[in-house]
Amino acid sequence: MSTMLDRLRRFRPVGTPGGAGPVGVPVDTRAGVPTELVAVFAALDAVIADCADIRSQATERATALVATAQADAAGMAADARARATGERAEVAAAIQARGDAAVDRTLATAVADATHLERAGRQRMDRLVALVLDQLRADVRGTV
Repeated sequence: MSTMLDRLRRFRPVGTPGGAGPVGVPVDTRAGVPTELVAVFAALDAVIADCADIRSQATERATALVATAQADAAGMAADARARATGERAEVAAAIQARGDAAVDRTLATAVADATHLERAGRQRMDRLVALVLDQLRADVRGTV
């Protein structure tokens, strides 16, 4: 659009219709633009340099933050591994204790059952021995 306007401005009227007036020359609008913009771009050079400094500082800070975060993450992972080892040991000890308690209960039950069977066996044995002796005595009396 600006190129179209530039073309149209070149053919602007120079004078009013009528008698002869001063001679018109097409205006070159682009001739003064570079000299006008030199000061603007010179002022922007400082801003561009500031932006580059800010960008490099931000990059350095981001790199430092990433390194710190990686170190923190590595420390957290090491702590978690150490805690996991401790937790595993605690859980293993708890399972072992439960297993030992179950073994103790089973052993106590087995001992009680064995004691009961032994008593019952002795009582039966006493009766059976008495019956056998009575039978033997009866046999001995019958044969004599």
